[in-house]
Parts: sequence; structure tokens; C-alpha cells
Amino acid sequence: MISEVLYCHRILVVEDNALLAISLEEMLKQAGAEVVGPAVTLDEAERFAAEEELSAALLDIRLDDEEIWPVARVLAVRNVPFVFSTGHFDQDSLPAEWLGRPILVKPVGRQKILDALTDVIRHH
Repeated sequence: MISEVLYCHRILVVEDNALLAISLEEMLKQAGAEVVGPAVTLDEAERFAAEEELSAALLDIRLDDEEIWPVARVLAVRNVPFVFSTGHFDQDSLPAEWLGRPILVKPVGRQKILDALTDVIRHH
């Protein structure tokens, strides 16, 4: 099902779980988005965030033993909207720098992911 809002938008996907990354990529492509990545390491994610033309990003907060904050800062400076995705944090446990940013707590369904990305793109 192609999403009118996501159609042709470039979405950075950062996820270190290979099966989940493939699933997210396929889901976003089915919604009409162009996927950048998926990035599985912090270095790769930082490079994509700094160099690619992006409409939005879906960021797994914890990649192995590293956290995504440097990538989020690059995106914020570039004014690229993003949604956090995590099994380790919630809105109350995010660092103060990121309070109020959209966050999806895993496991999360397909429609919630699409709705969150649609929302940040619409309100950007």
C-alpha cells in the first residue's frame, strides 16, 4: 500500500538487527518511500546522516554498545526530522536533549511506524 505522504521521500533507516532492518526497508518501499541504508553501524549512520539528501529518519537508539545521539545531532543540525525506535528507552528516559522527540518503543507495528514517519514529515 503506497502512502501518499511517504511516496518518493528518502528515509534513512538505522537498525542493527538484520531481520528487522530488512523488514523496515521492505515496509517503507511498499509505502512508496526510498530507503537510505539500512545503516547497521554508528559510523555508517553518521555518514548517511551527513551526506545523503533525506526527508526523515528512523533511528534505533542502541546499535550494539553505542547510542545514536551523534547521528541525531547531525540530523537536527541539518533540520531532518526523525523518529527514535528502541527497546531500551521511553519518553521518560530519553536524555533531556531529546525530550519531546517522537519515540516508538519496540516491538512496534507497521502502521505505527508509518504513522510516526508520516507525522514528522507532515509537520516538518
